[in-house]
Amino acid sequence: MTGLRVETGAVLAIDGGSAVRAPEREWPGWPVPGPAAESHLAEVLHGGRWAITSPRRGDLFERRFARMFARYVGTRHCVPTDHGSSALVIALESLGLAYGDPVLVPALTWTACATAVLRAGLLPVLADVDPETGCLDVSALRADDDVRAVVAVHWACGMADIPAIEEFASVRGIQVVEDAAQAHGARWLGRPAGSLGRLGCFSMQHSKVLTCGEGGAVVTDDDALLTRLEELRADSRSWRDDARPGELDLRESATVLGANFCLSEFGAALLCAQLPQLDAQNAVRERNYERLRELLVDVPGVRLLTRRPEQDRVSLYEVPVVFDPLPPHRDNSWVAAALTAEVGMRAYPPRAPLQRSPLLRPWTKPALAPLSERFVARHRGRVFPGADRLARHAVLLHHSAFLGPESDMLDLARGIAKVAGHLRKVGRT
Repeated sequence: MTGLRVETGAVLAIDGGSAVRAPEREWPGWPVPGPAAESHLAEVLHGGRWAITSPRRGDLFERRFARMFARYVGTRHCVPTDHGSSALVIALESLGLAYGDPVLVPALTWTACATAVLRAGLLPVLADVDPETGCLDVSALRADDDVRAVVAVHWACGMADIPAIEEFASVRGIQVVEDAAQAHGARWLGRPAGSLGRLGCFSMQHSKVLTCGEGGAVVTDDDALLTRLEELRADSRSWRDDARPGELDLRESATVLGANFCLSEFGAALLCAQLPQLDAQNAVRERNYERLRELLVDVPGVRLLTRRPEQDRVSLYEVPVVFDPLPPHRDNSWVAAALTAEVGMRAYPPRAPLQRSPLLRPWTKPALAPLSERFVARHRGRVFPGADRLARHAVLLHHSAFLGPESDMLDLARGIAKVAGHLRKVGRT
């Protein structure tokens, strides 16, 4: 094993043995505030503009971040929101679909991808994922040929093949919403994640690689959608360029009924401070990730996700380590606890796929009754073996584990190899 020395038969830390990593060695913390974070927040605090609905008095950080992030992603437009879930809602609402139209959603993802579909008055249709990548592929669209849109999620640290999905979808009138909430800074053949579909959605929640605590954004090149997106997130109001000091920067354009999903100025100020350091952080993470891959190449029963060759830049959100096979009485929750004990960095299993998630129960809301009934009927008897396989065999590591020195990867690899060796031993008995 490349660079690995693991004592054969060593007692696991979870069983009272010595841990691979000394407890006093701390892992990198998260979040890491950018150098300008304090000054930006102070500027908002004392500048008299805490929201985009404040009277004009200088430039808003919300406007600054919208310009910065659109430039970063390579799109013409960016509409910041208060949450990534809100970004998905307004993106879906902007498409002009009819009530109850089916929208394809991967079964292995956060519940907001499906609940946003319901909040937009549409029907989420769950689809299986490729167990090698954790993402949807074109075959999912072929299986459900009545869908009108697809939420294509980049999962954990891999990217879905949006160009192939877009090519298939475009000739069938299916609209593609690219969920890049876990892929800030990733690239596919040089093109940034978020810029590959008609709309791209991002989350800037606390655990994400670009964060302000809670926030989100929709990006697009489609000029026709811009005003609609702005109205959908600001109570039917969009930006005006002719506001004078003391006036609001918003006009009541009101072509579509909106809601209040606006990002606060404090969140926008933090994002303006965080974005300039994202690429450097991503480079450290990717370098460490590839080192971990090298270290694990000869460890039996362990694999990382398959990286598509078209993905020429990685953005780690969570890193799945897949343990396969697992012996009886050793599920991935046990594996996660054992690995945590060895390395002192929390490892955890993926959340349950959406078809069995306690977080996706639309029948608990009476107002969703018609969609809920259709949702239950649509999924009766359907199975999702790829999503179930990953959910039952993967253990996740947060991206902050990859922000330290290369020696951290050696600790991770040794801990993984030690746990994997125990699993093989148990499997033989």
